[in-house]
Amino acid sequence: MLRVFGPDWLLDAAIMMIERSHRVENLVTDELAAMLAGAEPPLLFDIRTVGEFEKSRIATAIRLNPDTGPDDFAARYGPLAEGRDLVFYCSIGQRSSELLERVLSVCGRAGAKSCRNLRGGIFRWYNEGKPVIDASGTTDDIHGYDPIWAVMLERRR
Repeated sequence: MLRVFGPDWLLDAAIMMIERSHRVENLVTDELAAMLAGAEPPLLFDIRTVGEFEKSRIATAIRLNPDTGPDDFAARYGPLAEGRDLVFYCSIGQRSSELLERVLSVCGRAGAKSCRNLRGGIFRWYNEGKPVIDASGTTDDIHGYDPIWAVMLERRR
């Protein structure tokens, strides 16, 4: 059955709008999953609120305030970035794209190998059945950001 206005259609539309306004490099969820399973996993930054992060996140993610500026990022994470891939994500990619634009030059000066945004964010990751965790371990729960954005999620059974 074709679902014209389902979660994937809405998420795809939102992603297209984000990619038109933010010219950052993106990677897809399968690429991130392979990187996380590899010998040199990326530094993974979750650009959501504390409440969103605590509800669930991608394993190994470091929470970063969406308002983090380049100087704060450089002071705190610059030394860790050298020679590493950096991946940023939020719910669907808006906040993480904005933050990546702000810190991209800092990441380059710190010697990061690459700096990319997760295309579709944790919503796409979750919708594709990839694992999310909370403080207790694996969970099937995810923060929907708000009731409007939550329609882009495919709830797990």
